[in-house]
Amino acid sequence: MSERTGPVLRRRELMGALVIGAGAAACSAMSADERRVADAAASEEAASTHLAALTWTPGHELPSIHPEIVPVASLPQADPAERHTSYVPEMPPAAARTEPAVFDVDLEVLEGVCPLDPAGEVTTLMWGYRVAGDTDTTCGTPGPVLRGRVGDVARIRLTNLPGNTMAHNIDFHAVTGQGGGAEALTVLPGEVASIEVRLLYPGAFMYHCAFGDVPEHIVRGMYGMFVVDPETPMPHTDLEWALVQSEWYVQEPDADGLAELDRDALVAETPRYVTFNGRTDALAGDNALRMEVGQRARIFMVNEGLNLASNFHPIGSHWDAVWPEAAIHEVNQPIRGSQSTLVVAGGGTVVDLVGLVPSTIILVDHALVRTFYKGAIGQVVVEGRNNAELFSSTAAAASGAAAAATNEDAPPVAEGPADVVSTDTVSIPDGAFDPANSDRAYDPPAILVSVGTTVTWANDDVLPHTVTAGTTDGRTPGPDGRFDSGDMAPGDTFAFTFDESGEYPYFCAPHPWMQGLVIVEEG
Repeated sequence: MSERTGPVLRRRELMGALVIGAGAAACSAMSADERRVADAAASEEAASTHLAALTWTPGHELPSIHPEIVPVASLPQADPAERHTSYVPEMPPAAARTEPAVFDVDLEVLEGVCPLDPAGEVTTLMWGYRVAGDTDTTCGTPGPVLRGRVGDVARIRLTNLPGNTMAHNIDFHAVTGQGGGAEALTVLPGEVASIEVRLLYPGAFMYHCAFGDVPEHIVRGMYGMFVVDPETPMPHTDLEWALVQSEWYVQEPDADGLAELDRDALVAETPRYVTFNGRTDALAGDNALRMEVGQRARIFMVNEGLNLASNFHPIGSHWDAVWPEAAIHEVNQPIRGSQSTLVVAGGGTVVDLVGLVPSTIILVDHALVRTFYKGAIGQVVVEGRNNAELFSSTAAAASGAAAAATNEDAPPVAEGPADVVSTDTVSIPDGAFDPANSDRAYDPPAILVSVGTTVTWANDDVLPHTVTAGTTDGRTPGPDGRFDSGDMAPGDTFAFTFDESGEYPYFCAPHPWMQGLVIVEEG
């Protein structure tokens, strides 16, 4: 057998440092009882002799921001009514208490095929987490949102379900300790492990699997968010939401819609999809977030990566307040009135939106290819009374000679085709882009064909156009997904075969006043 070297060897060395640590060999030699005794002694020593080291750092100008460490043995169990887990976009409520406590979190690992792009009927194999025993949750990406308070002790239990095929663990960015707890929580299928950790810093922290090929485990969906509240509560907000951004490195889907992992794209850092909350429709349409005019909403956001920084922006609004890097300790003042905020891979932010006028605010990564072509889009629907002092509008109108010629307030749009022509070819003629020519932007504008006919469109204009199925009012496109040419450069053609009878309206996406119709009949 040949010796393995290069990147594989370097990865093994890195993983050894990440999850094993310098003291692991000595620890592994202890019996379970000896280790418990040693842990208890270490805890007592930390509480009595190292308390000062956690609350003041000799020889440094910066004072420590760690909370007062109340010994674990003296901490009460958190009220059973407290919630410490939820699923995105819901946030667990912040604990109402003012003192630290001990709370428990019980998680399970899931492996299975899950929706990635429902509109395109695309699925992929995802690995993730759920709250233990929650059999209604079958897809664990992203994992549950966890929430505690600075100074709390979290007892975290992880079960790798017996039917799974891979070993897994969790590296918590909120945890101080070897690998964020990854080594101690490594579980094979059918195993259970647990850790007990003190929460020292407030913020919105990533957690993720750090076993084996760490990049693969993350890009398959093994991540979530752990919010740690500061001792001094943040300013009041009416609503709280959780949002994570992530990347999907998958191939073209097969005939069944299943998209396999694309390792070449992963190494090249070129994802096919970039999503909010794990899928393309998680925060859009029926899943849009909602608020009222006058309300303040707070978004806890983590960029799970794997590779790209996020340029988080609310189209049609502003971040009224931003806590960069989700550093929400009271010593850190928020930025006020920001347009976009940078969120590094493996980092977070906390932002506030204020509903000022009724509208739909679009949440995007302003590297807009990721939004328009790869799925990173969310919606916040703001409902309530309009405020003309902040925003008002008038209908668009033609100007100058065009106004005199048309005497209309909008680009002319044909009311309907005057003649239906039996043909299987359509031209996009020279000058089709001009709104004045909208009545024959596709020539002929309406055609009649039989089922099974292939219709061909040719772009004879000087600008790119599309043939996109759907309807439009002349300004706002409404694609229905039945066919779409994509951009057709001058001289390009597009063909589509109509296999079912019916009427098929279509338009040009960049010039929505251009409209056509295909009528398909039997025989």
